[in-house]
Amino acid sequence: DPPPASSSSSSLDSSHSECSSTETFDLPPPGDPPSSSSSSSLLVSKCSLPDGRTVCVGDIVWAKIYGFPWWPARILGITVARRGDTGLAVRQEARVSWFGSPTTSFLPLGQLSPFLESFQSRFDRKRKGPYRRAIAEAASAAKQLTPEVRALLTQFET
Repeated sequence: DPPPASSSSSSLDSSHSECSSTETFDLPPPGDPPSSSSSSSLLVSKCSLPDGRTVCVGDIVWAKIYGFPWWPARILGITVARRGDTGLAVRQEARVSWFGSPTTSFLPLGQLSPFLESFQSRFDRKRKGPYRRAIAEAASAAKQLTPEVRALLTQFET
């Protein structure tokens, strides 16, 4: 039996992202022949992570790239690729922009975690410089700083 759709996460829902908007972006990307039976990609405004939490376009998250520490980023878009015959989601990717850097990356959703909820487990207090600046930018973008996060940040101001 598939687990019921998680409604328990609504208490964690943050109001600063697309989660609160009614807009959905379920349009196929331009130039994709509608008859392609192999797979189709949809741009969506929100998506569930493997751990059941929901991420939305505009959310501030921690993201991981091989060889780098967990780094703060903002979700610019989420793409879900589905198999044409079964309709099952085969690939879910987010395009993120990195704080403190002009670059963007495409990452599987499994390599993202919500910024504020995961702050204590992801924040590396030993890192300085650009990392610290990126964290400060992400924190002010996330706005709704929890007291724990605020305490951690002020404790380590450089």
